[in-house]
Amino acid sequence: TEGWPPFLVGISAFVLCGICLGLVLPRLPKVDEAGHQVSVLGFVPLAWLLLFAVIVAAGFEQGALALLPVYGTHHGITETRMSALLSVMIAGNIAMQVPLGLLAERLSARLVRLACVAITVLGCVLLPLLIESPLIWPMIFVWGAVSYGIYTMSIIELGERFTGSALVAGNAAFSLMWGVGGIAVPPLAGGAMDFMGARGLPITLGLMCLALAIASLAGGRKASIVR
Repeated sequence: TEGWPPFLVGISAFVLCGICLGLVLPRLPKVDEAGHQVSVLGFVPLAWLLLFAVIVAAGFEQGALALLPVYGTHHGITETRMSALLSVMIAGNIAMQVPLGLLAERLSARLVRLACVAITVLGCVLLPLLIESPLIWPMIFVWGAVSYGIYTMSIIELGERFTGSALVAGNAAFSLMWGVGGIAVPPLAGGAMDFMGARGLPITLGLMCLALAIASLAGGRKASIVR
């Protein structure tokens, strides 16, 4: 947490990502923008549930990364151990997105997203119980995987449901909503921690994911009725 090394690692990662994007850019398919054009704001009513899922996924990730060290301090956990826990959480995020994507091909992105939301809520319940236990390590690995899986499944569903200008507008709307969630949720969770103590973090994140689960179930029933 001191000196240039952490910043140099981050800079190197962005440079590497830029090189990768530069290599694949010529291979990207051209988007047919003929016909009705969809704006970013016009896309919102077309897929409000997907956009809400993006807000939740972004808010969860940014809130956890920003405030889990504070949460750990409350439980007397050292900075080194909390850094390791965050690394394990990010490792779960990275390692499990491909398996989750393969699972979505067998089932559906919507169903896997709902499962990810449910397991994320369960993680919020288990966090206070396991934070000082060795079981926190596998739990936080899975937590990192499924919490970001909410976004991965939403992106998959976006690609399945939309094409052309609607897909372009959807991607832009996803980026906008990611920013909204990432900016709004950490201060909200931090305020809850000021008011309720450390338990304010899992309560805030859990209620947010629970709201998404309820909205997903309600949206699924409505879609079935329309069909």
